[in-house]
Amino acid sequence: MGRNGTGSRAPGRLLAGVAVVLLGVSALACAAAADPAAPIVQTDRGPVQATQRGPMRSWFGIPYAAPPVGDLRWRPPQPAPTWTAPVARTSSVSPCLQTGMTPLRALGESEDCLYLDVHAPAGKGPFPVMVWIYGGAFTTGSTNFYADPTPLVSRGVIVVAMNYRLGAMGFLAHPALRDAAGAAGDYGIMDQQAALRWVRANIAAFGGDAHNVTIFGESAGGFSVLTHLASPLSAGLFDKAIIESGAYGVNNQRSQADMEAKGVAAVQKTLASTALDVAGPACAGQTAAGQAVTAACLRGLPVSAVRAHLMSDFAAAVGNVEPSVDGKVLPHPIKDIFAAGANNKVPVINGSNQDENLLFVAIGELVARMSAKPPNLDPADRSFLMTPQAYAKDAANMAAESGLSAAELTQRYYPLAKYGADVALQPSLAVAAAGTDRTFSCNAVNVSGRMAAQGARLWMYEFRDQTAPLILGSFNGKYVLSVPQGPGHASELLYLFTMADLRNDAQKALRDTMATYWTNFARDGDPNGAGAPRWAPFATGTIQALDVAGGGGVKAMPTAAFSDEHQCHTAWAKLTF
Repeated sequence: MGRNGTGSRAPGRLLAGVAVVLLGVSALACAAAADPAAPIVQTDRGPVQATQRGPMRSWFGIPYAAPPVGDLRWRPPQPAPTWTAPVARTSSVSPCLQTGMTPLRALGESEDCLYLDVHAPAGKGPFPVMVWIYGGAFTTGSTNFYADPTPLVSRGVIVVAMNYRLGAMGFLAHPALRDAAGAAGDYGIMDQQAALRWVRANIAAFGGDAHNVTIFGESAGGFSVLTHLASPLSAGLFDKAIIESGAYGVNNQRSQADMEAKGVAAVQKTLASTALDVAGPACAGQTAAGQAVTAACLRGLPVSAVRAHLMSDFAAAVGNVEPSVDGKVLPHPIKDIFAAGANNKVPVINGSNQDENLLFVAIGELVARMSAKPPNLDPADRSFLMTPQAYAKDAANMAAESGLSAAELTQRYYPLAKYGADVALQPSLAVAAAGTDRTFSCNAVNVSGRMAAQGARLWMYEFRDQTAPLILGSFNGKYVLSVPQGPGHASELLYLFTMADLRNDAQKALRDTMATYWTNFARDGDPNGAGAPRWAPFATGTIQALDVAGGGGVKAMPTAAFSDEHQCHTAWAKLTF
């Protein structure tokens, strides 16, 4: 993204860097010394030993499936091998292969990555279980970043976090990879399902209640939760669900045919870029365009060729990586499954953040500043902000996708003058507002409306803390960007996991309220209980605003007011779910 780049298509490839930017400084500080006196738990594959972390104990790097390498590459996850000596790791293991520029990748990536972490409070339980699914556009992410769920665990729940295959390794669909039923793709979602089966089978040994499992995730993790609510293969694997900023892709899910066409293009580009001696003998005669590629060729590609070419070639061909209609995990688009009432019905919390796309606009500015020669980290230099011309171009792109005219967006719904007196900043704020509404807010309220119409027990929130700690752009204590971040994408994670220091008592109070809501829901299927203001169900016509006291506090806001603020019944009325 250059100086005039776009920030409106929020869940695109820029999402790949969110987790690393958010947690690159503090998250890896979770390792602790091995404690030979810490509990050893026997799983169905072998023993694992905890690391004691104050009142919380953690079992890191438990294999929940076999390494998806060699002949197991692009296949459903298989059972992990058995072992006899206790697994006694003191930190999370390598993340799965990532996509994106090296600075935006989780470190130490590996194709052997199907491991999970278990974090439990002291005591015997049985404790409610919360299974975390990280975000990162299905192209990056790691359990490393979420290794300290103290705000949740301290309230009497077990938190499980798993790695799952990403990018081309998790979502490539190709005719050569079809199974006996003709399905291909969505291996990353199958990994998540395997982890949920592991939880059902093993969590009781850790003190967890195997019959009280809540799945929760943010961004791509939230979209994963929505996918599990739709997938027939996920039925019975969980009891409650929390969707955080996960409704962004409900209107553009790809068919298997489309994904296979893009997969073929990506593979051919990789083979054309890879010498035969690197591709391996199984690929002989398959490097020319139009030649049929075999599963043996694909599964025999050296990991070096996958890293150097296929991961990026697949991302370039697909754009936004998302679960597709593969014929197995998803027999139909998620929207159609919900419309038919065939979704898995459990209690749900669903929500989004007030200014989601400000993060992506901020990332665009940061990338532009770092790409300058020399890098320019002077926020007083406003030349890196979006121009009015770039805003008009972005608005035209959004208009083409939604049936509106660019003039309607830029002059009626998101006029520059609406966004403060700082003329240089207006285009960035306007495009962020339009992108937030179109991509996150209105899809979120539509998803809530669909589930509420089915009679679901559902609560909806909007995270609105304008003072939330910065996710990126702070160097040596100085904010180097011109764009504010507001309650942008992923901001709420700092209130559920220990990732950054909350600066004041108001933020800590909001953290306590949110963690109480999330854990009450995990325990009883209702966020209400002692220690937090009442949260009315979505069916009552309200959404819970999650804010510090100085910004309005934690309170009900009318759903109609939310929809008006985000132009859901006007500019984005054609969005449906």
